[in-house]
Amino acid sequence: MMNWGKIEKWLFYILVFLIPFQAKAVLYSFRADFNEWTSIFLYLTDIFVLALLALWLPRIFKQKGGKRPDSEKKPAGTILAIFLIIAAISLFFTENLRLGFYEFVKLLEFAALFLYVRYNFSRFYNLEKLWQVFIASALLQSIVAIIQFFIQKSIGLKFFESPLGPDIAGVAKLVIDEENIIRAYGLTPHPNILAIILILAIFGLALLFIRQYGGLSLRRKIIFGAIFILISWALFLTFSRVAIIVGLISFILWLALLYRMGHERKAVIIVFTSLFIVFCLLTIIYQTYIFNRFDPGSITEGQDYQLRVLYNKIALDFIKGHPIFGVGHGNFVWTISSYSFMKPWMWQPVHNIYLLIAAEIGVVGLLVFLWFLYLIIEGFFKRKNRNNFDKLSVYCLLFVIFTLLIVGLFDHLLWDIQTGQIILWLFLGILASYSFSGIAKKSL
Repeated sequence: MMNWGKIEKWLFYILVFLIPFQAKAVLYSFRADFNEWTSIFLYLTDIFVLALLALWLPRIFKQKGGKRPDSEKKPAGTILAIFLIIAAISLFFTENLRLGFYEFVKLLEFAALFLYVRYNFSRFYNLEKLWQVFIASALLQSIVAIIQFFIQKSIGLKFFESPLGPDIAGVAKLVIDEENIIRAYGLTPHPNILAIILILAIFGLALLFIRQYGGLSLRRKIIFGAIFILISWALFLTFSRVAIIVGLISFILWLALLYRMGHERKAVIIVFTSLFIVFCLLTIIYQTYIFNRFDPGSITEGQDYQLRVLYNKIALDFIKGHPIFGVGHGNFVWTISSYSFMKPWMWQPVHNIYLLIAAEIGVVGLLVFLWFLYLIIEGFFKRKNRNNFDKLSVYCLLFVIFTLLIVGLFDHLLWDIQTGQIILWLFLGILASYSFSGIAKKSL
């Protein structure tokens, strides 16, 4: 007889490992000029998400009714349902209903993933194991990314890897003395996505190191150090300004909080010192690239900045013209692609998930989404003084969520790119599982 519970756990951890992978099949493209945001895809990770939901469905029907915990008198699930209804209504205002419907189905998929994680994580899964799997995947991405940077092209994993090269249009590059230098991708669709994954992996690695520090042998400490160096090195090679700056500030603030709370202060000092030394060395080694990428004067003069300003202006125009239900879910790029001055390579979403939600779904939809986020975070603060509340792990998750939400002010990847979507909804679900259910220390 098949052990469906064990199969479900394997599927979940495989999904976590596959988060960075962009393996997908293009099912349909609505424009002759192919565009990521006007096409329909089936991702490898979709199959695992749907399999998990299929295994959860019988349990939902078997589950008997009961009282909700006091901390869930205003359930985030209800607010999420209202948000989905508003997104569905926005479809009546789309220019491309079929594209909007596909994007709505994707939104339903990730909302269902959130609910799956929220209701099942504390019962069936282990947070330490999740971080181990996530870090293992990030380590693989780091090795691939470092090799890519040194050879300045793809390593040959065609199904999983973007075609990379200094002269390939659309590849993220630095220009140093009129020479194109590709940024590290790993097996993700973009260096900014890789940077987010590596920042989260550094959070998880530090958490495991601090938690286990008292019982670590010298050999395991060296392994932790080697993994930290490789992941930090690859993060550096993404040259992702927002993710690196926001991520490192958030990480340092989390370490400061742990030190103040008295959590293994020696281990916290070691982590901070290691971070400082590694990033100082990397800055010295790659100073030419750093000055090129992070020079404040050149940032505002660059094409990336000018385009972001343009997208923000268009998004605000959409919001003013369609404040209630927006231009329709998933239709931001489709709408701007009809503008005569917008060339195909310029067809991108606004680089701010909050403006994107308001532009596509409407201001009310944005407010409901923010309420949904508030309820999850509020639940954490309501439970933080309970005896079975593992503050070390949950504060880590809280800072991870804050990092993601702040990055969302400057990039769209968490809302409309598969890897970013899974990261956002997965970690929201895990935090919600703590906030509303709680996870006893012994379960970790």
